[in-house]
Amino acid sequence: MEFAKHVKVRQEKFGAVMFETLCEKVFVTNETGAEILRLLEEGREPIYIIAELAQNYSGDPEMIKDDVNDFMSILKATGIIK
Repeated sequence: MEFAKHVKVRQEKFGAVMFETLCEKVFVTNETGAEILRLLEEGREPIYIIAELAQNYSGDPEMIKDDVNDFMSILKATGIIK
């Protein structure tokens, strides 16, 4: 998966800001969302993103999987990733 060409991502202390330049929409995410975006920028597939988050955070791996999949669905629906 990759970012759409018309999307700019900026990492911030609080998380990340995504700017969709076609419709001029701004999306903001927390630190965990920013980490997912960073891993996407590195070319990681969702299965590897889930594994890395499960390793970095103490949490139920199935819940992490569901959360990552939900976040990715939102990114697709808003045109952030394709």
